[in-house]
This record gives sequence, C-alpha cells and structure tokens, in this order.
Amino acid sequence: MSIELDKVADDIYSKVKESLNDDWDTLSNFHKSQGRKLARQAALLAQLKLSGEVPQGDPIFETLIEQFEDAARNFAQAVANLTVLTLQNAWNAIAKTLWGAVNELFSKAGLGNLPVPGLVV
Repeated sequence: MSIELDKVADDIYSKVKESLNDDWDTLSNFHKSQGRKLARQAALLAQLKLSGEVPQGDPIFETLIEQFEDAARNFAQAVANLTVLTLQNAWNAIAKTLWGAVNELFSKAGLGNLPVPGLVV
C-alpha cells in the first residue's frame, strides 16, 4: 500500500491549473468590461467639467462624482471578492485531490477517512 506521489502531484497541478484558468477567464472578462465602463464614465465627467458645461460646485455634478466613486469602490470590492474565490477554488482543488489520495490509502488500511479541511482566511 502506498500513495503514488508523482501521480498525486500531477493531479494537483492539473486540477489547480484548470481551476485557475477558468476563474482567471471570469475575473479577466469582468475587470475588462467594468474597467472600460468606469473609464468611459470618468472621461465623460472630465469632459463635462473641462468644457465648462458644469459650473463649479454644481450639486448635480457632485452627485455624479459620488456615484462614480461608489461604482469604483464596488468594482474594486468585486475584483477582490472574485480573487478570494479564485484562491478558494485552488485550495479546494488541492485539498480534495490530496485528501482523496490519503483517504484512499487510509480506507484500504481500515483507518477511516480524514475530513477535507476548509480554507481558513
């Protein structure tokens, strides 16, 4: 009875790579799309101000700036959350593969299974 270490290492690598590729595509598409929208909004606000169409201290412009700040903050928070989920998925891929191999060996030896640990952040 033994664990094929090279096979386990290869399985971990392939599952983490697959997980990160999928999650990276999601994160990349989101940040590109939302980043473009924020950039267009910032350009529009700057154009309004530079053209003189909006007088200094105009309450409508101040509201638009506040809305932009909220959108930018929400975007940054969403990217951070997606990044954490990406790391959690990588952890899960590693833990399930490694504990699966260990539990297979333990089961054959009549030792029972170890619970797969969760990610602690």
